[in-house]
Amino acid sequence: SHPSPFILQQKESLQQELEELLGTDGVLLYPSHPQIAPKHHHPIFTPFNFSYTGIFNILGLPVTQCPLGLSEEGLPLGVQIVTGKLQDRLSLATALYLEKAFGGWREPGKTTAKP
Repeated sequence: SHPSPFILQQKESLQQELEELLGTDGVLLYPSHPQIAPKHHHPIFTPFNFSYTGIFNILGLPVTQCPLGLSEEGLPLGVQIVTGKLQDRLSLATALYLEKAFGGWREPGKTTAKP
């Protein structure tokens, strides 16, 4: 089965709007998930949460997942860095900058409290 013409028009409209908004130098910071890291298999019970990442795949935009440290519970925190079409270099460069600024990847389960 094929998507309806209405759905295709909506997708193309949103794609054009985001491409105009981001251009060649725009960066959108967007949550990776609607809450902090879910427990294993829990996303099965909230199937529409995939839209946080799926929408950018459908629109064909470059996205880099960037670690930002750990929550108070020791769970990974991060953000998606979305850039305009064919601007992968900008997404990666922004991720490198943010990763350094926030301390980069840390092993989940470790406490964030300093000794």
